[in-house]
Amino acid sequence: MSETLLVSPPASGSDVQQAVAKAIAAISGGGLVVIPTDTSYAVVCDVFNSAAVTKLRMAKKQIAEIALPIAAASLDTIRGVANFSVLANDLASAMWPGALTILTIAQDSLSWSNGPMDSALAVRVPHHETALAVLAGVGPCVMTGTQQVGHGPVQTVEQARAQLGDLVDFYLDGGELAGGNSTVVDATTNNLRLIRAGVISLEHIRQVLPGVIDASATN
Repeated sequence: MSETLLVSPPASGSDVQQAVAKAIAAISGGGLVVIPTDTSYAVVCDVFNSAAVTKLRMAKKQIAEIALPIAAASLDTIRGVANFSVLANDLASAMWPGALTILTIAQDSLSWSNGPMDSALAVRVPHHETALAVLAGVGPCVMTGTQQVGHGPVQTVEQARAQLGDLVDFYLDGGELAGGNSTVVDATTNNLRLIRAGVISLEHIRQVLPGVIDASATN
């Protein structure tokens, strides 16, 4: 039976620390944990644990041919798993932590079961204190929304539990979240292309990198 742990008021600082520690231990041991992020609730697991990745795919009803999104607590950690162009690095440095997902290519040296190595790899650093604390204690993780295919972003832990049930070890309850999707920018070529508009606007991104192409209308 999975357990829900409160990480928002009225939880104390020590309660939050204990919840984060339990989450880190569960993920390190091959389990699944649901965490709050800067957009919606996400389920995370150790990307280098093939059994955990398989379990997450079962919970999400996803096929193995699809590469799962990766999150970490810092850009430096992301660089360990992703090949970043200069433009992608500039964008990440300006926007992370934040609700921005960057599509790039995985490092050739990696050994994991996260889908085809030649497919685009989605990476991000979320702007949420609890999420960052969990990720900092584990390293690169699969992090994907708790919603099933065809459903909108999950804003409460109760909705997350309804989607994933007891396949998850711990649910960290951060209260009702803002919802919405992260903005997605494709950095797999020589140009940066916006392919999904989200919480961060194209105008905001262009304040940093004016040359970002708006390809969202074709996706």
